[in-house]
Amino acid sequence: MVKPFVVVEYEFNYKEDKELIDRLLQEADKLAEKVYPGSANNSTEQRCPSGIKANCIAGVFSEYCWKHFLNYESEVVRTTPFESASNQVDLEIIANKQRIEVRSSFPRNGIEFAICHPTKEFDILGPYSNNYKAGEVSKDYYVRTLFHFGSPTEIIDAVRSQKFTLYLTGGATREMMFNEDKSMTKVLTPEDSFIEEKSEYRVVPFHNAMDCKGIYQCIRRFKK
Repeated sequence: MVKPFVVVEYEFNYKEDKELIDRLLQEADKLAEKVYPGSANNSTEQRCPSGIKANCIAGVFSEYCWKHFLNYESEVVRTTPFESASNQVDLEIIANKQRIEVRSSFPRNGIEFAICHPTKEFDILGPYSNNYKAGEVSKDYYVRTLFHFGSPTEIIDAVRSQKFTLYLTGGATREMMFNEDKSMTKVLTPEDSFIEEKSEYRVVPFHNAMDCKGIYQCIRRFKK
């Protein structure tokens, strides 16, 4: 029996969405300045400025779309301020201040491949190995966005030169990240990481994850 998996598609068109896109790009530029200050001893120097900019654009657009999606019926989540390059983009549930980590990626072989491939499917990325141990801080929810580009830096030109699409692809709870039947550990350097460093991550493969309908219902339990 085939298991349905609901994703949400957002399409941007610069001719029609110029004001919104320009505003989000300004936010991405500000974020990139904080992440990449140009200091010779800064660990983010391991990644070139264009890579940092691409990741910031993806992060800002992902955050905007997840916030828009989760707040579709009424306001449930809000954005959180940037703290450091080691932290990913977050949303916060207003009612209980639980955190939602927003992660994005760029599957070259397409969205269907990333979600449905029997052996090479992507995952919902969870906490780092030094975060998910007992007593350490971890997020309450993890969600993922996919962009179909050949490389992450293609997004820099695409946002203003053509229509482009991103896909909200579901998520997982902290409890799912600790459930050995649903999750596993992988050594990764995520494409949207602001600091290029391999780490052990807890991940929930897509076949064990909640789709957009599931994560929407789960988070919206806490509507005000």
